Amino acid sequence: MAVRRSQVYRDPVVDGRTLRERPLARIGRSLSGLLVSRGEREEAQIGAAITAAATLTRANTIAVVSPKGGVGKTTCTFVLGNLLASHLKLRVLAVDANRDFGTLALLTPDRLRVEKTIPDLLADMARVHSASELRPYVSALPSGLHLLAAPAHAEVMAQMTPGVYGELHALLSCYYDVIVLDLGTGIIDPLAQFGLSRADHKLLIATPEYVTAAKVIDSLRHIGAEAADRDRERAAEVTMVLNRAPAGRSGGAREIEQAFRGIGVGGHVVVPYDEQLRVMLDSATYSLEALPRATRMAIKALGLAAAGRLV
Repeated sequence: MAVRRSQVYRDPVVDGRTLRERPLARIGRSLSGLLVSRGEREEAQIGAAITAAATLTRANTIAVVSPKGGVGKTTCTFVLGNLLASHLKLRVLAVDANRDFGTLALLTPDRLRVEKTIPDLLADMARVHSASELRPYVSALPSGLHLLAAPAHAEVMAQMTPGVYGELHALLSCYYDVIVLDLGTGIIDPLAQFGLSRADHKLLIATPEYVTAAKVIDSLRHIGAEAADRDRERAAEVTMVLNRAPAGRSGGAREIEQAFRGIGVGGHVVVPYDEQLRVMLDSATYSLEALPRATRMAIKALGLAAAGRLV
């Protein structure tokens, strides 16, 4: 029997918190939001920089990859897609290209999620000639982000070859400004290689553990950024993301961040671990502006890294 979200979250969830929370705590957060701070000014500046950075001449593709699983590729795909759609008013599509039971579409509220998936669109491609005809195959979020779901059965997804994805990508590029590919675990997988070959920009995701970060840094040679000193343009195509970093960047996280700085890629972004964000995503109640400022700033920095490399 399938598990329903309403069975897991029996109380209403608003901004990543259940409504059983004490009223005084909510009032306290509301009052603190009235205070003007340097953080607010910095956040306004990064918001302005995001808006000023984007100049599109054609459809762009962003590939989100990692040699390790469980590092937050889907989370980064989702929050980045939402930001580009909401802040830049771009037509943005996030595609679940994970071969192994991708979960991107599950981040959509149940009432907004469509039943159709990638194979349905592939079967009907010859009949899709407009954005409105494409609409039944994608889930549309309030931010403006559209999501295209992977099939529910892994054996069906296994049949999705790079050639098939090439046809799909060509179709989607006619109707979207930005396509964000949530690729599965691995760098040398044929589907990951397809995504990297089509990408104008690549997000390489790691978490603050030595084993994961070491593998991610080593994987740079497979995505063409290892020769940063000789090929600055190619290195600039990659942004490294240290996801779920602990508060204070203590211990290993700080050392890993320093290693990121020394690699010579286009940039790096540190996204802190945030329990409220985790609940928002799991309960399909994501709201960027309701997150703590540190998390909002990190997500906006991720958006700026991507927006600044749109072509």
